[in-house]
Amino acid sequence: MTRKALVTQMVQLMEAQAKSGLSKKAFCAEHDIPVAKFYYWQRRLSLEDQEPPVPAGFTSLSVRPAADLELCLPDGQWIGVRT
Repeated sequence: MTRKALVTQMVQLMEAQAKSGLSKKAFCAEHDIPVAKFYYWQRRLSLEDQEPPVPAGFTSLSVRPAADLELCLPDGQWIGVRT
């Protein structure tokens, strides 16, 4: 089974469990799925949906290649990069 097919299958199982009204443990027992595998895929799929975290204190920048960059610091100092 390809990874894409496995991911699709696990997403379908997650949706089926949510609609079933059963607890995760009962759903897994009914479908012969190890509970640990169900929780593993639940976590893995939720992490894939999230964007990577930006470390605290840092801001992502995008700079056009032919532009000057000037950064003004809170204490009045500045850093400049000229092209």
